[in-house]
Amino acid sequence: MASLFEWVIGNRRYRGPSENDIPKVSPKIFVFAMDQKEAANWLSSDSALKFTRKIPLSGLSRGYGDIYCTADSAVCLLIVGTGLINAALTVSRLTSSDEFDLSETYFLLTGIGGVNPRIATLGAVAFAKFAIQVDTQLEFDGREVPSTWISGYVPMGADSPDSFPGYLHGSEIYELNDKLRQVAISLARAATLDDSQAAAEERAQYSGAPNDMYHAATLKPSVLEGDVLSSNVFWHGYRISEGMANVAKVYTSGKAEYVMTAQEDSAILTALLRAALQKQVDFSRIILIRSGSNFDRAPSQDQSPKLPYKLNGGGLQPALRNLYLTGIKIVDGILKGWSTKFKEGLEADNYIGDVFGTLGGTPDFLKGKSPTSA
Repeated sequence: MASLFEWVIGNRRYRGPSENDIPKVSPKIFVFAMDQKEAANWLSSDSALKFTRKIPLSGLSRGYGDIYCTADSAVCLLIVGTGLINAALTVSRLTSSDEFDLSETYFLLTGIGGVNPRIATLGAVAFAKFAIQVDTQLEFDGREVPSTWISGYVPMGADSPDSFPGYLHGSEIYELNDKLRQVAISLARAATLDDSQAAAEERAQYSGAPNDMYHAATLKPSVLEGDVLSSNVFWHGYRISEGMANVAKVYTSGKAEYVMTAQEDSAILTALLRAALQKQVDFSRIILIRSGSNFDRAPSQDQSPKLPYKLNGGGLQPALRNLYLTGIKIVDGILKGWSTKFKEGLEADNYIGDVFGTLGGTPDFLKGKSPTSA
């Protein structure tokens, strides 16, 4: 079928514009929310942004077939859909579409997650430099592992739980633009974070831990630096959480600090990296934030899990709200500083990309290690 639209009146033939002549949507910022509840504050009538346009796009996650944009298309929002596979396919569909030009777009990845009480608390908002996928490991029954192991998880092909993986799939480690992260943190700290009485009561249970190791959990929410661990497996408990924190250190030569759990982040970054290889997006323009909706472990190790497990210990609503409150500050800052700073981009001073150096450069977190592809 020809790409030109034609119609005939009498003996005269008219040609409409070709599909290539239709202007593409070129947002300055694309907000990614993982599900409807994480998008709700952005799309509410109280939002500082009015997403008056809906752009349908086939092939997105089930139930989330529209992309929301402001009238001038400066800001758009995509509900990615939960789970790594959904996230990767959705973002790949977006970046490969003919409707959008994303070459100068900043991506703000937002989601809730479990929070490490050693580092932060419910409602806190962590800005990640590293996203680490931890569900591509060997898993042994935790009741049968040696007493010297922290958990039943061991990096693939490794000699020990404390060894770098013998081989990798490529999505295990992503490093993002730290200069952009610091600018985003500075903007976000202008926000007044939300809190709740229920969250405060949950935090209080973490006081009095041995060596006051959960002091951070008892504080009010704040904006902080902190990395995310991406996994389709929702884990909970002291030993497995400590084990995952150890994995973050092992994978990055001690550079990463596990603060928040996540699900979709590594999948989204994989899709964006492949789009960057095709010059569809700029990988240096990604900001990744997670807000703590629940703790990743109980206040003490003698508490047995109860089913059905409830992720919300009072932190869900503050976490959802604080994603928006910090995110809107970032959006506003980028829009106001577009012509003077952000249009040209913030060139990274650190390595950015995956563990294999796919976008160029050498990962600074390997320290002599030579990753092998699976």
